[in-house]
Amino acid sequence: MSRHLPIHAGIWLTLAVGACSGGSASTSSSTSALPPTTSVEIVESLVVPEPIGLTAGAASRSVLPTVTNGRAFVSDAPGWGGPDPSDVFDPDNPGVYVPEWDQGQIDVGNGASDAVWVHDDLRVSALAMEYGDEQVILVSADVYMVFSPDADEIAKRAHDALPAEWRDAPVLVAATHNHHGPDTAFSVNDEWYELFATEAVGAVVDAVAALQPATLEVASGEHRFGVNDTRDPVVIDPNLRLLIARRAGTPDVIGSVVQWANHPETTLGWTPPGVSKSKLAQICVEQRWAADDCSAEGRYLTADYPGAMREIVQRELGGEVLYLNGAIGSQVGPGSAPTWLIDAAHPIGDGWTVPGDAFPLGLCESPDPYFCQSFAKTEAIGRQLANAVLKLAETTTPLDVAGLKVRRQEFFTRLTNVGFRVLIADGDLGWKPPTVYTCGAGQLDESNCTGEEGRREDDPILTPLTGSQVTTGDVIKSRLVHLDLGDVGFLFMPGELPPEMVIGLPSDFDTTPEKYYRDDLDLHAVGPEYDIPGYLLSLVDESTTFTVGLGTEELGYFVPISDYRLRCIDAVLPDGSTCDDLFAGGFIEFPEAVAGATCQAIADDPLTVTLYPDEVGPALVAVCRYGQAIGREIGEPEGHYEETNAAGWNLVDDLWTAATQLFEREGTGRINPDNPGYTPENPPPTG
Repeated sequence: MSRHLPIHAGIWLTLAVGACSGGSASTSSSTSALPPTTSVEIVESLVVPEPIGLTAGAASRSVLPTVTNGRAFVSDAPGWGGPDPSDVFDPDNPGVYVPEWDQGQIDVGNGASDAVWVHDDLRVSALAMEYGDEQVILVSADVYMVFSPDADEIAKRAHDALPAEWRDAPVLVAATHNHHGPDTAFSVNDEWYELFATEAVGAVVDAVAALQPATLEVASGEHRFGVNDTRDPVVIDPNLRLLIARRAGTPDVIGSVVQWANHPETTLGWTPPGVSKSKLAQICVEQRWAADDCSAEGRYLTADYPGAMREIVQRELGGEVLYLNGAIGSQVGPGSAPTWLIDAAHPIGDGWTVPGDAFPLGLCESPDPYFCQSFAKTEAIGRQLANAVLKLAETTTPLDVAGLKVRRQEFFTRLTNVGFRVLIADGDLGWKPPTVYTCGAGQLDESNCTGEEGRREDDPILTPLTGSQVTTGDVIKSRLVHLDLGDVGFLFMPGELPPEMVIGLPSDFDTTPEKYYRDDLDLHAVGPEYDIPGYLLSLVDESTTFTVGLGTEELGYFVPISDYRLRCIDAVLPDGSTCDDLFAGGFIEFPEAVAGATCQAIADDPLTVTLYPDEVGPALVAVCRYGQAIGREIGEPEGHYEETNAAGWNLVDDLWTAATQLFEREGTGRINPDNPGYTPENPPPTG
């Protein structure tokens, strides 16, 4: 389970929030007829340029921090073993110990401070494509998240480094959402981020330099192993998509793009037992870790299962491999998914059901050994994903490229999570500061919103408690981006969307909702009450869409307002008000929480507060203001952790409006009649 937990001034403000290159490409050409002329005499011969077909190039670079300006230590990292599944590697070894980095202290994205072990390499990979006068560069990085100002800075630096004819090419940067890479969100080492940006730009430049005539192939399938949904309703997007760029006229692979949906957090919260007590004690003294902080938990760097998958696919197919994550919100990951040693006697089957007498991948304190964490589980998820990719590679069909058209739809959304405003005010969100906007009453758009970078003000609760201010503005701008290749597209989504917003709710969701809920039904909106405006794939007009989560942005979890609950906190209420009184009076919907719809009504129209008794209105405003940001400190409402890691309760509706504008069409509703539910033969829930 993801836990984005930045510690800020004593309280939790929980929020969402050695180079190697390979070349690529292909060209098809034809000669156009001369245009008609009205002149009787042709004074000069017209030379019509031959249309340029597709070219492609790919490259990657390491983004690990360095030691004495190099990464020689990677050769000692354990990695993922050899090509044979039976190859033995130590599943408990956190990696090679690195006492000190050139860049100083490196904190782990969703781990701890002081990363000192490296298990395997972290990469940033780029695929550049050109077709006629259209260009695009896809970038995937083994990092936690990349906010839009940081993605834009990387793109700007890439443009400055590229040949003149490439300086307007869209550069689309996505994070794999790796929870064990250097922190790119809340505890950023600026010197390392400069290194990361430099390596990303280097990979882009290398990819463009490697352009060559290319052809594209595509395949789609489904894959279910090591993945489940931990928040109700349980909806999973099992789609696996593959794009392969080959050198024209040859089987040689320039690069592959793999898109699947699963959090890379296989060992999150796990303490590697592979370091002896004596060695760990020595390291703790050397690193000056306190006795109660003497642990290897969260202090190692790994690319998680995307790295294991990439290594196998590269070995078998060649070329570079870009992994793009999908709809992983609310929250889809390996934590509640069983894994086992897959062999002829214990096949993968439906991916969820453990065969009888299957061997667990390790032993732990869990009552069910099939849920034990270790690098064996990580490797198994990566290997089985690689096997599925390689099978898909045998079924690809040629893609008739119609162009490389990139469209983006920007939109404004309100930062209802005041914790975001604290972090932005303190300069603790990402690498480059985002612009926050103040907007007038009514619609949030360019005509109604003014950017106020750097403006801050005191908060009546948080400033006395933490010493921090908040941004004056409470609105941020984001975007949805679509790359159109013809009958294949890429949709870059700005955060962790729930699968139901991408593939739609199952066909029987409203008639048998209990099938999709593990928890008590009163903990969530159920059936028809679980209202989303539609699903994104109902808007596209292409056969295959690579749906990219954390694509050029990360706004956290997208939870529909119909399922929002914000913790009621007595400590932030005006004197004389209590959460018990608010509930007893029917002013909040739950004993410990207010519904998102109530907060939205108050925020959208401040006059709504006047409809409540004098002492109630200010209390509701306080609950809505602080319920997300500090609800986690005292315990978020059961089953509603994700709201504390979301920029705001309007995310789903604001994104949907932007999507309908981008594609210029309305959706077909929230239910997808072609989505049968879990399948095959209907697991989960498990875990």
